[in-house]
Amino acid sequence: MVNSKFDDTLAAIELNAARKLNWDYSQFKDYFDFTVNEATIEISPKHKLEASEGETLKQALLDYGFQYKKTINDLILVFEQDIELR
Repeated sequence: MVNSKFDDTLAAIELNAARKLNWDYSQFKDYFDFTVNEATIEISPKHKLEASEGETLKQALLDYGFQYKKTINDLILVFEQDIELR
């Protein structure tokens, strides 16, 4: 994916996730750190997520073709772009 296009997609994912969580976008950006590594997105919450918030976040990424892959150290959620969309 072209870098600037991916940046736009990441911004759309963040806005979608904030909307689904019923959070203000700045509150969302303060709560999560996003790291992009090629076809994966790592999301690090600054505080432990409630189960419903985690599921909402997973659904927001699924809307953009990213599948939940794994959790690292009970905090970092890793999503991988759907193979068929690459």
